[in-house]
Amino acid sequence: MRDAITCSIILCTRNRAASLRETIAALATVRLPSEQTTELLIVDNASTDDTAAVAAGASVPGMEVRVVHEPAPGHARARNAALAAARGRVLLFTDDDVRPPPDWLEGMTRPILDGMADAMAGGVRLAPHLERPWLEQVHRTWLAETVFLDRTQPQEMVGANMAFGRHVLDVVPAFDPELGLGAYGQGEDSLFSWQLVRAGFRLRGALDLAVEHHLDPGRLLRASFGHAALRRGRVLAYQRHHWEHLTVPHLWRKRLRAALTLTARRARAPGSRRKDEGMPAWEMLAIERLAFLRQWRTERHRPRNYDRFGLRRIR
Repeated sequence: MRDAITCSIILCTRNRAASLRETIAALATVRLPSEQTTELLIVDNASTDDTAAVAAGASVPGMEVRVVHEPAPGHARARNAALAAARGRVLLFTDDDVRPPPDWLEGMTRPILDGMADAMAGGVRLAPHLERPWLEQVHRTWLAETVFLDRTQPQEMVGANMAFGRHVLDVVPAFDPELGLGAYGQGEDSLFSWQLVRAGFRLRGALDLAVEHHLDPGRLLRASFGHAALRRGRVLAYQRHHWEHLTVPHLWRKRLRAALTLTARRARAPGSRRKDEGMPAWEMLAIERLAFLRQWRTERHRPRNYDRFGLRRIR
């Protein structure tokens, strides 16, 4: 029965068997409150590596472990499969490449169980071996660190460490399947967060309860930041057209200006393009801007998927 489970820890994964194994081992170090019952729900999102075997063999002391298979690729689809299968009063999401602190479960669930919050934005920080001297706040934000969040009134939740009460699903029922990895690339957790806040639910910060993010070092490469900029631009166009109902006048002029600006700045700083790791923040934002304007040309012709600031998809 759902009411018998206090918290569902939800871990969506795709083709990261080795990393998944380490995250499951790390969950075994988390303290379990004596008065709570906890389940671990592993959602295998159409993996083709050894993920199924790792998930099937997973064991965490004090937790029931269940595996859900979502055959349609897409992080939002995997999250939605978890919403349907989870039995907990609190749904606590994390990723397959993080290490939670010992007091994580208690800290992320207690305010919701005590009626002090409807949702919790936990912290995310880079693992020490991934630190680089060139990392600025914009790099850290794009790598899913929570440095951009207000500590007392967080603007949103980051999917690697977020929790909410099951009751919010009566109003905001699902993650947008057009967003997230496997679709537009990201943004499903942000939009879900904004919808919760728009609905009047109380979002509380717990940034000191930070999970340690052991992301693939390849995400520090220059090419990876370029791909991230393209994804972010596309997602921004989707969100602003379908959810915010904004318009972009003089689109072709803005696209031309953005392209010329990017080309000119690159010509003045050719050395940065020869580096393997990192990308200047100005270049990341310029690529994002151009990708946004290009995607807007497509999105503006589509019927909107939401009423303005809507809480449910209408198509």
